[in-house]
Amino acid sequence: MEKQKIDKKDKIKKKLEEFNIKNFVLEILIILVGTFVLALGFRIFLTPHKIVPGGFMGIAQIIHDLLVGINFTYLSVSTLYIILNLFLYLFAVKAMGIKFGIRAGVGIASYSLFVSLVEKSVIVESINNQFIFEETQLLGVGTYILYAIYGGILMGIGLGLVFRGNGSTGGCDLVAIVTNKFFPTITTGQIVIAIDGVVVILSAIVYQSLILPLYALITIFICGKISDMFLDGVKSLRAFYIITEKKEEMSKMIFEYLDRGVTDIKCEGMYTHKDRDMLLVITRRAQIMKLKKIVKSVDEKSFMFSSIVQEAYGKGFLTYSTKKEKKNKK
Repeated sequence: MEKQKIDKKDKIKKKLEEFNIKNFVLEILIILVGTFVLALGFRIFLTPHKIVPGGFMGIAQIIHDLLVGINFTYLSVSTLYIILNLFLYLFAVKAMGIKFGIRAGVGIASYSLFVSLVEKSVIVESINNQFIFEETQLLGVGTYILYAIYGGILMGIGLGLVFRGNGSTGGCDLVAIVTNKFFPTITTGQIVIAIDGVVVILSAIVYQSLILPLYALITIFICGKISDMFLDGVKSLRAFYIITEKKEEMSKMIFEYLDRGVTDIKCEGMYTHKDRDMLLVITRRAQIMKLKKIVKSVDEKSFMFSSIVQEAYGKGFLTYSTKKEKKNKK
């Protein structure tokens, strides 16, 4: 009996390992598609018209244009982007682990590479020339708002895909990780707003324009909304309720392979009037497919449903923080 349990556990472990490899490869492919779409939005709609998006790529573009202004053309936008991310990346890998490091590394490197390749593409060059020709014909009326909108849409789609692949393109994400390490009360949203604000102000100074930064704000807003739509499809947190007759085995597998807590809720089946056990598990979106694999492997006859969790406080999630604690931290 004990041997059968061990064999079954080994089979489940093997299936989960195979699933992890396949899932990881799929995430890398999604990140690559996302960074390619990001590069298209950046190079087709934004940079040719001096509309600078937020983040480190926007900073890299501004630095590049300043260097070109003093006839220093040795550093491309892509190279500057990697330089800006380098030290933050090394720190983030140390803090978040090797898997995050691989996904973030792929995101940063591929985004930089695709920006460089798209810039040199004959097709993209012809598209930009056509835009300039039609802009001249229309006397520029209403064209810049279109560049801002469609640039924001493409960059939002690209960023959303990168997030769906549990990846990162560096910049604000890495700053958030490093900052959160030393200042836990500062949120990612606050960091993104701060960096984007600096980029917009810099673009106004460098390009000596008050109109172009306003278009950049439209792009940043649309990009944020579109990328959020991708994340809303698979919410960050979900609560799963599992009705099973194998609660001990199921719980052990979740503890071991998800490192998540499990709560046993006693309930009654109203048709049979038998006592049942219902397990409650709250997971992050990256763990959802792995949980489904565990449930199916342990008990195919189980019943499972889920609900979206807006916030979760406690170990492994958000920390409780009172006004008094915040003052003490300061």
